[in-house]
This record gives sequence, C-alpha cells and structure tokens, in this order.
Amino acid sequence: MEQKATGPDPDKYKQLFEKFDADGNGYLSITEFRNLLKAADSSLRDSQIAEFFVFLDGPRGDRRLTFEEFTKGIEHILDYSAKAKALFKKYDTNGDGVLDRDELRRLLRDLSGGKMTDSEMDQILRDADKNGDNKIALDEFINACC
Repeated sequence: MEQKATGPDPDKYKQLFEKFDADGNGYLSITEFRNLLKAADSSLRDSQIAEFFVFLDGPRGDRRLTFEEFTKGIEHILDYSAKAKALFKKYDTNGDGVLDRDELRRLLRDLSGGKMTDSEMDQILRDADKNGDNKIALDEFINACC
C-alpha cells in the first residue's frame, strides 16, 4: 500500500478496493477485507483483522465496509505503522533492526513511566518474540502493539 509524499492516493485505494470486492457489490465483506490484508503481506492475525474490521464498520455494524470506511482504515494503518516504526527506530539504539532485551526494557520503562516490573517486561518479550531469538523484529513489535 503506497503513500505518495503529498498524501494518500485515492485512485490506488479505489483500485485496491475494487480488486478485492470479489462479488462486485460495492462493499468489502470480512472475507474480502482479510484477503486484501493477507495479499498486502499483513502479519495481522485473523482475530486482529476481525477486530479491525468491526472497528472500521463503525456504528452501522452492517458487516461490510464502504469505500469511505476502507479508506479511513488504510489511513489509520499507515499512520499507526509510521508511528510504530518511528518508536521502534528510536529505541533500536544500535541500529541492527531488532530490539534486544535491554532496548525493549528501555522502551517499556519509558512508556510505562517506570511502573512496569522486570517480570512484566520479560513476559512481554516472551509473548512478542514469535521466532524465539530473544529479540523483537519490527513485525513482531507491530503485532505486539495491536
């Protein structure tokens, strides 16, 4: 999902929306939305996709996304991703592309105002570290933050 330097590109969003609106009804179902995110190489779990879909569906709750709801979702993802990447980069002090235990502890300590215990931080590391290397890659970080 590209974003021009001047801002989001509504034409690309429209093309993407229409491509994944498999039944051509002008809406995205949860299945179509999931297919779109998976095709975009999203590392979100199905449960996260479902929660995000419900959030975007809004108060109408008709279990389908309009183009406007979809566009707001894309903008939300791009904004969230940019903020998560900036935070990750700030705490990846050695620039190796992963947060080691000490870097993650600094991040968590700063975010919690120093109120998080060592055991809580260790649990977050264990939960977020999906490949078991005792480091948090950017995709693991983004998934843990969702």
